[in-house]
Amino acid sequence: MFDFLNKKHPKNEPPSSVSPISVTPSGSQQHSNVQRELIRVVLKDTLRLHGIPLNWLACEVILIARAPGDEELHIQLVVMKWNEQLLRYATALQQQLLHGLDRFDPSVDHSRYIVSWRFTPDSGCPAVAMPDPKVWLQSTLPPANEVPASVLDRRSSRRAPNAPALSPSPSGTPAPSPDFSATQMSPLQ
Repeated sequence: MFDFLNKKHPKNEPPSSVSPISVTPSGSQQHSNVQRELIRVVLKDTLRLHGIPLNWLACEVILIARAPGDEELHIQLVVMKWNEQLLRYATALQQQLLHGLDRFDPSVDHSRYIVSWRFTPDSGCPAVAMPDPKVWLQSTLPPANEVPASVLDRRSSRRAPNAPALSPSPSGTPAPSPDFSATQMSPLQ
């Protein structure tokens, strides 16, 4: 049954040919390396364009194989230095990164990329413990009686609140104002 284990090659027979192992990456691996580098370059360009220091963010690009021939790209933005303003505009920055990728490589659908954020332990985040659970119940919405300023209003200060409406006179006819004299009819000449 296991005769192949006992078989010996004759001395004068050349050794079986061994195919060399390719050291160069395969086509899909080269493509993913190009994608990784493109994402890093576009992130750097986006940060520079918006005045964000380059050492505040880094990125890791992970290629996830879902099925044969179906790959998913995961961009993990790594926060290296904590900044409240950066996190306030995280969604806008993420969109700018994807728009930049669209600009550099319009043939690829970048909207399918998964983007996540990760924080390094030494990023300097001031919140190291969770707050009291009651904090999450507080409303940060503006009061209901506050009316937002019109987009067309270019004043530097807000308008005064509306004056209360005058109530109509009980007789149904408008009451004359004390500083207003009645109009007199004059004959036409």
